[in-house]
Amino acid sequence: MLNNITLSEWNEDITNNLMPNIVILAVHIALGTIGNVLVILVYAFQMRGASEERYFIPILAFFDMIAVIYVGGYYIFQSCNQTIFSNNILCKTLVFFAGNTTYNSVFILFIIAIQRYMKVCRPRKQPMSISVKRTALLLALLMSLICALPLPFVFGTVSFHNIDFGIYGMRCGRLKDGHPLVRTVYSVVAGLFVFVIVTSLIVIYGRIIGTVFRRLQVNKKDLRSHEKRSETTDRGENNPVVDDFKGIEMVNITDKTIKHSTALQTRTNITGHNIESAATKQRRTTNRRLTYKLTVMFFIITTVFLLSYIPKVVLLFLEGINEDFWETLSASQRPGLTFLYHIFILHNIVNPIVYAFFDIEFRQEAALVFKRLFIKPCICSSEIQL
Repeated sequence: MLNNITLSEWNEDITNNLMPNIVILAVHIALGTIGNVLVILVYAFQMRGASEERYFIPILAFFDMIAVIYVGGYYIFQSCNQTIFSNNILCKTLVFFAGNTTYNSVFILFIIAIQRYMKVCRPRKQPMSISVKRTALLLALLMSLICALPLPFVFGTVSFHNIDFGIYGMRCGRLKDGHPLVRTVYSVVAGLFVFVIVTSLIVIYGRIIGTVFRRLQVNKKDLRSHEKRSETTDRGENNPVVDDFKGIEMVNITDKTIKHSTALQTRTNITGHNIESAATKQRRTTNRRLTYKLTVMFFIITTVFLLSYIPKVVLLFLEGINEDFWETLSASQRPGLTFLYHIFILHNIVNPIVYAFFDIEFRQEAALVFKRLFIKPCICSSEIQL
């Protein structure tokens, strides 16, 4: 028979057991804050005139920063109060804002997916104007608020039973009792919401990738045909033209001079036209490459988001099936499953890393921000000679 312990001692024991998770959450907060603040600073001071394709990047960075600070801090507070969380109103409030900040990033990523679809798959249609983007952002925030409203009715302080010591505590988690209809409706709506978001993102980016792949194949074929035409033209210019009338060998010098002058003028006009056409093509090619690169960048960000949420969705499903899921965990199982429960925070952290890897301009401007912040200029004064 194990010795009895007090509620505070039990809470301290669980907190010590979750200390690796608390340290990881603190690292997540630090990295997410530094990375997203850097993105905001770069776009606020170095890239003010950035293209409209980058419109949502600083906005997403702002909401990612809020999410990683708030959600990470909330989970640290929860880990330190696993058995002594008795304030039901505080629990419901914390869960509501945690859900709201999380949903903000989700809906912004969904808007970005729609923007990339219109840019890549419907390039001839008018792109999103500033007013449309702002309206979409307000709708995203409103939808996040609506999706978070049911959370206080599903989460709250629940009884936490220690089978070994025979004591009861209180933790902030999913309610075991309450109205069955509310819990059922929430489960169905939450599952449908996850299904719709995931399916929509997969379909949208699937069509985008298919369009990019087809265009790259067409560009390769055009490049090959252009190279063949260039080779044929060069071969034709290098070969001498033999006149069919071989008996005529003398040509009037004046006529030859006039023809040469006319040909030179014509060639100059064609060259100027070709240079202008080449510059236009180069500009179009550069814009297309930027569009494709940003599309791949946002696709990777969305993929990381989807992958990071899979463990949490699975654990929420298990928690819904087994009401005593967290109570039955052993001391060795709790840290690992808690880490998987918190791993979705990673998608709020990795975005600045993805920006730096794919966006050369952002990487260069971020380096300038670092230099201005941490490398102070050396002010050297020459000696004053009397």
